[in-house]
Amino acid sequence: MSDLRKRPVVHMGAVGDDDLVDWPGSDTDADTGGAPVREASPPEDDAPAGRPDDDERAASDDDDDHARDDERDDDDERDASDDDDDRDHDDDHARDDDEREAPAASPPRSRGRVPAGAWLLAGAGMLWATVMILRCRPDAEVPSANIPGSIAPRAADAPLAPQNAEPADAPPADAPPVPELVGPGPDADAAEPTPPGMPDTDRLPRHDPAWASGLELPSQIRYTVRRGGTLENVANLFKIFHHEILALNPGIPLDRELAPNTRVVVWKRDDAVTSESVGFPSAGSLEGGVPMLEGKGRRILAIPWKTWGTATTVAMLDVLLDRWEARGNVQPILVGNMANRTGGRLEPHSTHQSGRDVDLGYPQVLASGAELNWQEMNGKNLDAAETWALLFLLADSGAVEEIYIDRELQKLLHDYALSKELLSKAALAKWMEYPRPTGTAAFIQHVPGHTDHLHVRFSCAQGQSRCKSR
Repeated sequence: MSDLRKRPVVHMGAVGDDDLVDWPGSDTDADTGGAPVREASPPEDDAPAGRPDDDERAASDDDDDHARDDERDDDDERDASDDDDDRDHDDDHARDDDEREAPAASPPRSRGRVPAGAWLLAGAGMLWATVMILRCRPDAEVPSANIPGSIAPRAADAPLAPQNAEPADAPPADAPPVPELVGPGPDADAAEPTPPGMPDTDRLPRHDPAWASGLELPSQIRYTVRRGGTLENVANLFKIFHHEILALNPGIPLDRELAPNTRVVVWKRDDAVTSESVGFPSAGSLEGGVPMLEGKGRRILAIPWKTWGTATTVAMLDVLLDRWEARGNVQPILVGNMANRTGGRLEPHSTHQSGRDVDLGYPQVLASGAELNWQEMNGKNLDAAETWALLFLLADSGAVEEIYIDRELQKLLHDYALSKELLSKAALAKWMEYPRPTGTAAFIQHVPGHTDHLHVRFSCAQGQSRCKSR
């Protein structure tokens, strides 16, 4: 026991059987005065668990350590001079415990040595990766989670869709019906069926290239002399040569005074002449022009020589105004400038040159006793309901290419259509530019100077190869 009292003891924390570690080479030496001899550089394999500085602290605490050492059992009695190879199982167990507690009291790790914890983490990672690979690998003996093709999914198993969910893929044909959840959307108004008696809110303008097919073209045009005059006066009104009007009205002298309401022939169809629009409305001409017909549903307020157009334009306009009259108890539509007899520049217009343009008056709210005539329109005198009826009539024909209406009046018509549910917002975007910027493609466009009349342009009729549009 005297030898045991002389060896250093390192305290590793709580006192226990395995907390006493023999320091290699701790035999006392006479030359050192009984102090333990410390090796300069112990082998890495035999690196002590304690810190080298603990030797000095251990030497100064000998008395306390010797007292504790007396209480140790015989397993602690080891010969400090024995080699590590002679240590018994208990010594190995003590060294293992020392290595586990090394993080709390061990010196810095020797270079090149991998901690046991790192090996444990690496092993656990490899084990986890192996398990995941085995789980992901398809196994023929394991039943598939997919539903067999012969078994249709049940509606009860399907998750409920949120109120505003996107429509799901259609179920198989043999699946039981699943009630569809429909939520309100931005186009809900357009998607709902139109109630009986309500107009179609998605009614759009028609464009029919064959609009002139089957039209009955005029064979003769007559003019009514309202207050009297002569054939010469009539010829000058239409810019017809004198010999032409005499040929059209044989037996009537050029200077004979005509009674009021006398009807004079101003045009007859010549099968050798083709009535055709040539070029663009703003840079074109008219061949085989026909003057506008008098008739129901209209009041012609233009100078007669400005009322020429192609035969198809005049015929279609005549049909549409007859239909307007057939609605019953309607205000006649004012008919303004169209084109001159041979087309070309028509003051004050930049268009009206090729026989496809016509100015029509807006239906008006007239004061009692007021005369129907051209006037600037506004929210007070514009009959929005009748104006929409006229626009529907023109658009449904399939013959109209575009219409010009002042932007301020477009706003009035736009707001009226929404308030009366005549059209949806989506449909109105096809009908007119407003509220979008001027220049947006639409059936009704803004052009300055159209507050007292609307401008209607008919499409090129089939067979008129020289007719051009923008």
